[in-house]
Amino acid sequence: MLNRARDQRAIPKLLGFGTQSLTVFIEDVEAHFENAKSFGVAILEDLHETVYGELQYGAEDLDGHHWLFSRHARDVSPEPWGATVSRTQRS
Repeated sequence: MLNRARDQRAIPKLLGFGTQSLTVFIEDVEAHFENAKSFGVAILEDLHETVYGELQYGAEDLDGHHWLFSRHARDVSPEPWGATVSRTQRS
């Protein structure tokens, strides 16, 4: 459940910096992006494909929280974008 902050609580707009970010995975992120733009949502990142294979865009809500809306676009090997795969051994 999401709710608006009470007047006494610090929100990113009042603090001047982000306090968290949330990613929501959506099947039709393209339509979601167009719908958000049509309602005047503050778009922080236009819809784009990331180096790690996600199609996503970023938006800001009225309190200044940042949201990423995303869907998996393609499988990408981690090495080209600088990630490493960690493997743990089980005993």
